[in-house]
Amino acid sequence: MDTFMEMFRHHPDPAFLADKSGKIIGWNAPADEMLGLPYSPENVDLVANKGVHRFHPSLNELFAQCIQRGAGSEQWVLPLPGDMGKPHIRFIVTPIQKNTGVSGAWAVCPRSHEDRDGVCFTPENPVVRMLSFLTNMIESTVNGIVVMDPRGKVLMFNKSMEIMTGFASEDVVGIPGGVDLFYGWETAKRNMKLMRSKQYGRPGILNMVKTELKDRDGNPFPVTLSAGIMFEDGQETGSVGIFGDLRESERLARELRSAQERLIQADRNAALGRLSASVAHEINNPLSGILMFSEIMQRSLKDDPVYRDDLKEIIDQTLRCKAIVRNLLGFSRKSDNGNEPFDIPEAFRQCLDIVLPQAKFQGIEVKCDFQPDMPKMQADRVQMQQVFTNLVLNAADALEGKGLICIKARHDFESGYFFMEFRDNGPGVAQGELEKIFESFYTTKPVGYGTGLGLSITQDIIHNHGGTIGVENHPEGGTIFTIRLPGPKIKKES
Repeated sequence: MDTFMEMFRHHPDPAFLADKSGKIIGWNAPADEMLGLPYSPENVDLVANKGVHRFHPSLNELFAQCIQRGAGSEQWVLPLPGDMGKPHIRFIVTPIQKNTGVSGAWAVCPRSHEDRDGVCFTPENPVVRMLSFLTNMIESTVNGIVVMDPRGKVLMFNKSMEIMTGFASEDVVGIPGGVDLFYGWETAKRNMKLMRSKQYGRPGILNMVKTELKDRDGNPFPVTLSAGIMFEDGQETGSVGIFGDLRESERLARELRSAQERLIQADRNAALGRLSASVAHEINNPLSGILMFSEIMQRSLKDDPVYRDDLKEIIDQTLRCKAIVRNLLGFSRKSDNGNEPFDIPEAFRQCLDIVLPQAKFQGIEVKCDFQPDMPKMQADRVQMQQVFTNLVLNAADALEGKGLICIKARHDFESGYFFMEFRDNGPGVAQGELEKIFESFYTTKPVGYGTGLGLSITQDIIHNHGGTIGVENHPEGGTIFTIRLPGPKIKKES
């Protein structure tokens, strides 16, 4: 081994040592020029993680083949990227044998007499500087760049491709079938055929098209691809592809389409609200007629037990319909932001009179628990009823036709705050959705069943009244919305 090391150190050509994994563990003085570093233990640590592909991307595969064969000597002639037809770099790699087997390999880069005079390998050489510049540019671009030889072997896989796909360059560069990992050989062949045609530009060029790549888990994702064939002396020497990740832009496009659909739905709902107010007003007139004639008949037939009870039921149901219409008209009337005192339990009852007849509430029980001695709330009654209605309807949607809604309201005399709670025993809300539940246009309902504006508007109304609203999942199941609103401070008599 001492004889070998002596020969290695005094070899006239650049030479380096690598272990079985392909990591550089040493080099001789002539190799300083290639690496741009003098040999020292500290500099070995700097380049060790780079591996043999620091010299050329294809060396990973070639070095592995040499280690696997474990005998003889292998020689490759590798073109220097960007060499513009100048002489190639030659590497001769030989495995190092020990009693326990192959422990590594050493490689030598034979140079011509001109090379030994420092023409090709000095950092000052313009070709070397240009190569370094181009390599840095390719590694720094935000687009993914892949270079392949005519047989489909990957020669270059830049940093953006690593980020985009999750594959390291070592996973695909020089590896047989490496292109199948992230791209698919059949797709590559199809795009090469397009490049040779005039369908997407002049022959040899593929203008931007949409295609798919695969990430490390095998999941396809959309990208744009622009590609070109590289020629040398009229012969194809490879191809280069530039990929742009479309995942984020397509996600934003989906969100924009969803927002547009919900805006349209919100406009429809507003139109429906105006129509409902008009219909309610028109219904009120015949209801008044039914009530008037029913009362006349009741007075005329007050001694007739056969009709008396029936007429009373007609009158009661007509009065109920008129109350619903009155509440609907009041709810749809534009608020003038006038803060007037109103009774909270009564405001809740008016809201429930409107929503409970809906079919979605047929299997739902609604329980109310109001503090008996609550003072009146000084607020915009119409807006507060909008808040109450939104939260009750939201709870009913979560229950999907069966369950319990509990509404509580109380006033803390010392702090002066009103506290309200809306709880359902439904499935609850996923943790990720809890954080976004008050965002405009965010909804878990399909288009046509929710605009994603209800809870956002609810939060705005509460904040405009100086209050707060929060949501959480109950430990026993379901969701709780809690509201705190300012009210009067009252000293209770002892």
